[in-house]
Amino acid sequence: MATDQNSETNPILQRIAYLVSRYHRDLLTAVEEEELRTWITASADNQRLFEQLTDPDILRSKLSQYEKFDMTAAWATFSAQHFPAAKVVRASRTYWWWSAAAAVLLLLGSTIYWYRQAAPATTGPAIPVARIMPGSTKATLTLADGTVVPLDSNGQQVITQQGALINLQNGQLQYHTQDYSAQASLNTLTTPRGGQFRLTLPDGTQVWLNAASAITYPTVFSEGKREVTIKGEVYFEVAAKAKMPFVVKAGRDASIEVLGTSFNVNAYTDEPGVQTTLVQGAVKVNAGNVSRVLSPGQQALITGPDQLNLVAKADTAAILAWKKNEFYFHDADIPTIMRQLSRWYDVSIVYAGNIPVRRFQGEIQRNLPLSDVLEGLENTGIHFRVQGRSIIVEP
Repeated sequence: MATDQNSETNPILQRIAYLVSRYHRDLLTAVEEEELRTWITASADNQRLFEQLTDPDILRSKLSQYEKFDMTAAWATFSAQHFPAAKVVRASRTYWWWSAAAAVLLLLGSTIYWYRQAAPATTGPAIPVARIMPGSTKATLTLADGTVVPLDSNGQQVITQQGALINLQNGQLQYHTQDYSAQASLNTLTTPRGGQFRLTLPDGTQVWLNAASAITYPTVFSEGKREVTIKGEVYFEVAAKAKMPFVVKAGRDASIEVLGTSFNVNAYTDEPGVQTTLVQGAVKVNAGNVSRVLSPGQQALITGPDQLNLVAKADTAAILAWKKNEFYFHDADIPTIMRQLSRWYDVSIVYAGNIPVRRFQGEIQRNLPLSDVLEGLENTGIHFRVQGRSIIVEP
């Protein structure tokens, strides 16, 4: 069969075909599921290819052609066009997509064969929606030397690193400075989609990371200034140190300066801008050459260099709901809600047709299965279909 030839050409695709086959038969281990999910989220091309290979209608269509299809001849034609022996082909986005699609489809003979034996007459989602569970406490710690340490709510360990003692316990990471004169090194704590984590920085500052977020920070604060860099959404309770200003750098040329205060920063790249919401104390928000000092309850929205808008009365209950393990929607539209669900349940969102404008208000616990959340939203007249790990939003 063509699989041997394809294995020599691209063993990664053979591995993905194997994982997709096990996915269809509900045989994926936790490690394999994470491996497949990592590949899917690596690019839009991967996501699109996976959706096609797990769409029941597409599989049924391929199945009707399968027994008439000469796989060996097809691969011979394909490889002659794309892999001539004397020619080096430069990879490109378009070339990769078509070769990947062809290669994986050729490799999926066993998957389609199984689907013919096991698929019911009626269509349905590749994975029952009830099986898509909410996120949990998990993250990875990347040390200065590149070492990656997986973290979750169960593990306990102690790491010694350049003047600091790092303690993992009960789903929290705590830094304790032992030598202030030691040269600081940079660590990065990263949460995946469907993960959250809590961190205590070397100065005692408390940090909460929402899903798909990251913070980079030194192991020792020793030079008169405390500076960290974030991505995604992070909540801070900054330890007061008058002689050591605390600076948070985010995307879109944004930085926040504080002495001791509590505030939330939302710097997801798929949101309208970098949002800084002050809970208590005072912060100075900088956007290029423009700066504003916030009072509690105010929010600064940065949409680009020198572009800073002030919201005099922010909806802090909705903004901080994630920290209490809740979704809180106040006059929220469908795209806003879907972005939050996408990050927390680690699913992609697809819009089919013209979605009517709807506004939502209410609270939903973040520990519910996705099916419960979607059922509540469907009562408003918006319909949802789940295929694999994709939510299709329909009018």
